Amino acid sequence: MDPRILEAPNIEHLDFRVIAVEGDFHQHNLPLEGKSLSELLQPITDASHTRDRTRSPPDSACQSGTRKGVIKWIVSWVSSSVLLKRQHILWMYGYAGCGKSAIAQEISERVHSSGRLLATFFFFRGAGDREEIGRLPNTLASQMGISLPKTGPLIEAAVKAQPQLVQFESRSQVGSCLSLSARLERLVYEPFKAVAARALLTKALLSDPYLIIIDGLDECVDKKGVQEFIATTLKFFDHNPSLPLRVLITSRVEQHIHPHLSTSPGVLLKDLGDHCTKKDIQKFMRTVFDAETKANLVIQAHIQQNGSWPGEVDSDRLVDHIGGSFIFASTLFKFIFQGTGSSDDNLTPLDRFPLALNIDPGLDGLYSHTLARSAHLPYFTDIISTLALTAKPLPISGIAELLDIQASAVAHVLVDLQAIIQVPGTDDAPVTFYHTSLRDFLTTEGRSGQLFVTPSFHPRLLIGCLSCELRARRRTPKVRLDRQKQTAAVQYSLEHSATTHWKGASFTSDNLKKMIQLQREQVELLPGDDRARGLGGLANLLYSLFRHDGVASTIEEAVSIHHKALSLRPHPHPDRATSLDNLGNALNSLFKHSQRVADIEEAVSMHREALRFRPHPHPARHYSLYNLGAALNSLFGHSQCVADIEEAILMHREALGLRPHPHPSRHYSLNNLGAALNSLFKHSQCVADIKEAISMHREALSLRPHPHPDRHYSLSGLGAALNSLFGYSQCVADIEEAVSMHREALSLCPHPHPSRHYSLGHLGVALNSLFGYSQCVADIEGAISMHREALSLCPHPHPDRYYALSGLGVALNSLFGYSQRVADIEEAVSMHREALSLRPYPHPDRPKSLNSLGDAIKKLFEHRRKVASPQSPTDLDEAIACTRELLVERCMEGLDRCDSIQYKFQSLLQLRAEMTGNQGDLDNIER
Repeated sequence: MDPRILEAPNIEHLDFRVIAVEGDFHQHNLPLEGKSLSELLQPITDASHTRDRTRSPPDSACQSGTRKGVIKWIVSWVSSSVLLKRQHILWMYGYAGCGKSAIAQEISERVHSSGRLLATFFFFRGAGDREEIGRLPNTLASQMGISLPKTGPLIEAAVKAQPQLVQFESRSQVGSCLSLSARLERLVYEPFKAVAARALLTKALLSDPYLIIIDGLDECVDKKGVQEFIATTLKFFDHNPSLPLRVLITSRVEQHIHPHLSTSPGVLLKDLGDHCTKKDIQKFMRTVFDAETKANLVIQAHIQQNGSWPGEVDSDRLVDHIGGSFIFASTLFKFIFQGTGSSDDNLTPLDRFPLALNIDPGLDGLYSHTLARSAHLPYFTDIISTLALTAKPLPISGIAELLDIQASAVAHVLVDLQAIIQVPGTDDAPVTFYHTSLRDFLTTEGRSGQLFVTPSFHPRLLIGCLSCELRARRRTPKVRLDRQKQTAAVQYSLEHSATTHWKGASFTSDNLKKMIQLQREQVELLPGDDRARGLGGLANLLYSLFRHDGVASTIEEAVSIHHKALSLRPHPHPDRATSLDNLGNALNSLFKHSQRVADIEEAVSMHREALRFRPHPHPARHYSLYNLGAALNSLFGHSQCVADIEEAILMHREALGLRPHPHPSRHYSLNNLGAALNSLFKHSQCVADIKEAISMHREALSLRPHPHPDRHYSLSGLGAALNSLFGYSQCVADIEEAVSMHREALSLCPHPHPSRHYSLGHLGVALNSLFGYSQCVADIEGAISMHREALSLCPHPHPDRYYALSGLGVALNSLFGYSQRVADIEEAVSMHREALSLRPYPHPDRPKSLNSLGDAIKKLFEHRRKVASPQSPTDLDEAIACTRELLVERCMEGLDRCDSIQYKFQSLLQLRAEMTGNQGDLDNIER
């Protein structure tokens, strides 16, 4: 297989929205003058404690009379002077369902009424931007500008002086080159500090600090961003110990949070589990049961005849069964009084009470038990998968439109699931989970079993998004869509289709062909100023299809369409650099298929021009550096010019420098810098190069823990580098680790993963190297098995068929050296013959194929002579022809290896002379 382990270059814009191999959306700078503070900051409007909790979870609140002790304690801390209680940060932690969000909501409302609440932010997984940290500084600053108006002008001035402060990094946005730390400091902490400094001697300011509340920090999916937020906040208070500001953070105890908060002397710790008393659950239960009893005639009649319900013993059993989890209590109480919501549920609360006592308090049992009620219904899997995988909640009508089914079918499935899913009374309000543990349950196969929501459903959702958008464009062709006037499904499609569902899964050729069909029609319906975007999206889909089918016409069409898109973005169009990079990436892929030098030279030219459009400190400069580095690496594979690979390394180093830890794209630069250094090592044999390459790949791998979708790239890159090092060191530990890396990479690429043939080939190469050391026949048989499967996945005219043929030929040659079976070397010759036919002159891989085929034929001839089998001079003629061509090419290049090739050529002539008695061969040897 191709030894250059390079990930696909970044494609910044899939222009039916965005397809970014690195996963980001390019955010353009807009004019700032005349905008309000809110317009400048673009905060998340449903992240604060004032949000509509029924539409924007968590829908949590403390029942009257509950949690009194812990609430009083927190309020006392909040209102105490920082000169008396110097710990500025309170971390309130506890298990899922213990009431953290309810207490955060209660504290928010109480402190707000006193006028000292600065800002609040309630994270929630699966709620779009509220599960990411990118817009946290914007949102806090926006709220602070309202609660402390004197900060507003300072924030506005900071943004106008440095517009990148409001740009943010997320899965759907190409972010600022500024770190989260810098944005948090300059948008929130520094403006507050400046205002506080003016009133430092004011007694009220000193005695009554302001409060920021961050709820559900563990719900944020950006773990590195969470750690950066914690570190920035701790550092700020270390430097400003007298500042009248406190921060309340709530979360579960997670590995990426606990070590940073639990060990700091500036953090006060509160384990909410210690405050989830039986008494609080009993109060909660009594409040709910009393309210329901007043509205239920059946319960009233039962009490009149039998006395109190439930009895003391049953109440205690239920409280013990709940075990301190308020979320579990809420779910069970809803089940007791509302049932499943099914029309055939004729049970009363009296009947359901004993059933509730048998439901597993671990919630997984409850989820399985409840979901099983609807699992037999039509569209159940599609509907549950949509709820689990969409980036933000959709209403019933939106789910139906996205799946192209009737709203009644959605309601039919959901009506039996209301114990665990909040189903609104109208079709236009979002359907939400009562707790995110249900999403975790559904997306963890070991927990959910047959109910597991597989990532392979993402393509269905993306096709649904494209279909929704296309239907909207058919209604108003050639007119830009007004998002606010669209249905919930169309709005979701415009915002989240590619950024969420493109990156969520691997796509089959059939998926991509369907998307291409939809995109072709959509391009014709776009208004003129959006046509370049639509063409770019179509070209990028064709590029992705080419990676599956390897058909030359597919990538050629992608290049042609990118050229059209570029022509619609003349200088100085703000998106011209995007089109240049996308065209360059497509040309790079075309070059790998065609081996036309003009293609890769044009690719390099496109990336160079894109880079000129993005001078330092342009926030997207790192993309162009990355792409140019990848193109130069490809060019080096053809030219073997050291200047090309050295420049590629320089580009990757600069890109890496612009992606400091914890930049979300850092692992891409690490992986490709490692690959470039590996390429240089194969030329230089400088051990420092390969050791640095291994170091880069190890760091990249550490940033891609399981189940990161790109982990297999880092495993393959590290395995290839270790294999290269083994060729130098002959240390068996290196090749054994290489094999281990490739095995794990293969396990992450099950059929029909588009990278499976790469992983098979790389593992086959490593096993062949190991066999050379171990002489264990199982190793070489394993290598051959890998290469055979890789070859089966690369039918003609797949662009990687050559590598599969060559790898299998080399492995069979190795096996023949052990087995001496003529069938092995005959098959090796056959593989190398076909491989050579795929590398016509002047392809840079042709000399390698000539050498491999010549060697294999010579071995076959010598074996037949040894065992006195019939010999054909035709075989020798072919071997001599291969070696003659190789000798001529190497001598023309002036390479030192001419002597060894000449010796091989003379030995072949000697063999033919001995067989035929041809004096001409002997004369050639003399010459």
